[in-house]
Amino acid sequence: MINEIKMMCSNLRCTWYGSDKDFLTAPNPFDSSETITGCPKCKAIDTIRLACEEPDCWLETTCGTPIKDGYRRTCGEHMPTVETVEK
Repeated sequence: MINEIKMMCSNLRCTWYGSDKDFLTAPNPFDSSETITGCPKCKAIDTIRLACEEPDCWLETTCGTPIKDGYRRTCGEHMPTVETVEK
């Protein structure tokens, strides 16, 4: 998934994960200035979450950390340390 953001469905009964190119979007019928998101597998609304940027990890993102080359979004297990931030 080059240049794609890892995404996942937070619905506990769903196992979908993919990229920001895969989930469904539509105008919010109650507020046209907003967009709603939907899972392409279970069709649940507003359950799409960022997934950890670490390869092969599909846990939900819980932290974001500025790093030397930009910004990294990871789960708590893969949160950058001082050593990895300074590399």
